[in-house]
Amino acid sequence: MPRRAAVAAVALGLLVASPATAYAADPGKDADAVIQGICSGGNRANVFGYKATHLGKGPVYKDGPGGTMTVARVTAETVSTTVSGTGGVTASFAVVEAKAEISATSVTSIAWTSSHQYSRNINSNKYGNAQYGSWGHTATWERYYELPDCTKTQRRTGGVRIANTAQGFKYWETSS
Repeated sequence: MPRRAAVAAVALGLLVASPATAYAADPGKDADAVIQGICSGGNRANVFGYKATHLGKGPVYKDGPGGTMTVARVTAETVSTTVSGTGGVTASFAVVEAKAEISATSVTSIAWTSSHQYSRNINSNKYGNAQYGSWGHTATWERYYELPDCTKTQRRTGGVRIANTAQGFKYWETSS
């Protein structure tokens, strides 16, 4: 592939592959530098692999088997963004990344006083379960040192749970 075509493909965010060479676009790098394998180097941090999840807080309510489950919740709770692992990324950094990449409503901490009623029919011979919480995200963080040839070294990773301003009950059914 001609060099100009490869540069254009990288600049457009396309993946260009040939048997001898593969180029991947990285929005934070100059297209010529990526093609030549020249990076600025230095310490880097990243949060990636976001998955929507319910960050439950407080008791799990259970009812059944079968019938109707009605849950009324009046309480004050707080759910915070948490980071696992040591020597890694702060909760504030994870939230800034999440705001830019998946949800402008990501927060380091969300507190609420709720008066919320939830009702659900439970399938026969099943138990209904409900828990209140924040509809946030889980993700992975990484810190690493980038060498001038664009390879990562001294890589550390961990998990992060990112709270969101959206709140409510999560419902699921179990056999017992």
